[in-house]
Amino acid sequence: MSLKVPAIALIAGLGAALIPASAEAQDCVQPRMMVVLDKSSSMETGTIGGDTKWDIAVDALDTVTGQFEDQLELGLTIFPEPSQCAPGAMKVAPQPGSHAAIMTELAGAPPAAGNWTPMAQTLDALALEPEIATGDMPRYAVLITDGWQWCSPYDSSTRFDSVDAVANLNGLSITTYVVGFGGSVDALALNQVAVTAGTALAGCDPTGDDPATANPCYYQADDPAELIAALTNIADAVSGVEICDGEDNDCDGLVDEGVTQSCGTACGTGVQVCVDGTFGVCDAPEPEPEICDGEDNDCDGSIDPGCDCMPGETLACGSDEVCQAGEQTCGSNGTWGQCEGAIEPSAEMCDGIDNDCDGRVDETSDSQDDVVMGLCGVGQTCEAGDCIDIPPSEPPVDEDGLPAADSGSAAGCGCQSGSGGPNPIGALVLLLGTVLILRRKRS
Repeated sequence: MSLKVPAIALIAGLGAALIPASAEAQDCVQPRMMVVLDKSSSMETGTIGGDTKWDIAVDALDTVTGQFEDQLELGLTIFPEPSQCAPGAMKVAPQPGSHAAIMTELAGAPPAAGNWTPMAQTLDALALEPEIATGDMPRYAVLITDGWQWCSPYDSSTRFDSVDAVANLNGLSITTYVVGFGGSVDALALNQVAVTAGTALAGCDPTGDDPATANPCYYQADDPAELIAALTNIADAVSGVEICDGEDNDCDGLVDEGVTQSCGTACGTGVQVCVDGTFGVCDAPEPEPEICDGEDNDCDGSIDPGCDCMPGETLACGSDEVCQAGEQTCGSNGTWGQCEGAIEPSAEMCDGIDNDCDGRVDETSDSQDDVVMGLCGVGQTCEAGDCIDIPPSEPPVDEDGLPAADSGSAAGCGCQSGSGGPNPIGALVLLLGTVLILRRKRS
């Protein structure tokens, strides 16, 4: 049995096979942005740092349009055009890669006199330009001016006409950004324009009427660097800041590139990186269980709670009278271990050791002369740390072989004591013997 595939289905299948796997770049629509530049005479006669405001503005646009020409369809409108107070005219239609064309149109400087500042008329004329007034892509206008709404003779009732012109652009889905260049701008009018356009800077003061007033609602630039920064910030916002959504928001052919967000834990801050429309894991340090290491591991503001010491730390130990200090070691739980190796004082023994740690060995009292006696048993003495028996001794003898008197006294029964005087007991015995002899004779 054969299978027949309809031709239409086959063509459809081949067509599907030819579609790129990633369609983000095809789906990306570049925004259009019209630069609306003031070419009044004050841009030529006014200077900042020795350079004319016109030259500074041209250099800034050279930098910014060159940087963003691949991300934005850039166009250029100059006012007045052709001169005096005529509404501005579009010189370059919004298109990709328009940097060179824009720089060509900016080659000529404004006249030193005669050109006024018809901002409102130019914004009204912009609303009639199909290249910016229509289209499905996001559309923007960037107004750059150094002065007031002014046509000769000056009509004060027109001061805020630009506010109404911007409201008209809002109705056409054209978003307007405002850059005031130098210290002669109408700060109050520009504040109101920015507020009406919906592009007022965060925290601004819409009632400020001096260019030097803090927190303007529009971008105030007073030198070349500030002008470049203002235009770059606007271009970044207009070009579609890349967000974490899996899409090519800025139309550069990449998806979610460089998109990060700050994150943090109790231990510090970190960053999450966007990958395929989802933010990854925060790389901030995570709290850990507290250990005794001199660090706040769980990041609660307390270091080593409950720890008496650092693991592995050592400390000398023993009593105040210790003979030899011991050592304690801090355990892994942050507490001190047992005292090991300490030698404490003890009663002196006959062992050749200074047991009581007084600097003497085998002594029996505090007297230096009273050494060795009393540490051993009766009839023993301590010598070189050992108890040894005392050798037996005999009394000395005189010339007749009889024991000699000790300390001047005769030894034996009839010995005399003291210093050699009569012995009372011996005399008494002699007397009794004499009496008995006499009685026997009488009988």
